[in-house]
Amino acid sequence: MIIIRKPTVNDVDTIFTLTNRMAQKGLMLSRSKYRITTMLQNFVVAEDDQTNKVIGCGAFSLLWTDLGEVMALAIEEEYQKQGVGSRIVNTLLEEARKLQVPQVITLTYKPEFFKRLGFQITDKDRFPRKLWRECLECPKLETCDEILLHIIIR
Repeated sequence: MIIIRKPTVNDVDTIFTLTNRMAQKGLMLSRSKYRITTMLQNFVVAEDDQTNKVIGCGAFSLLWTDLGEVMALAIEEEYQKQGVGSRIVNTLLEEARKLQVPQVITLTYKPEFFKRLGFQITDKDRFPRKLWRECLECPKLETCDEILLHIIIR
């Protein structure tokens, strides 16, 4: 069985490996171990309780009082297409609901996955607060090829 839980500092290396393996395949942007460590409280991990192996991760970042972001979603290849990613995203959206954040965005190279969860493709110009934060530091700022999707939280 796969359980979704909050990570510990012992999971930092695994999250780093998972996210950067996906980044090397061009499926997400890379993140430093420092960045993962400083936002560890924003993450959840998926763990196979038979092997105690962390097989997926994702994070929710509060951008402003009216906006949050699902980010750093990464699943081990052999566990993909088994609902693990959906469970992680739904857990992160539940966190947004608890915080009463009305909208959540994500930037992705896999828009179809997020569309199945109720997200809609939207123009990046609709969410300038995202640009104020991480995008200014991104090497792809002027040539961003990720697709932005958003969902209204009810």
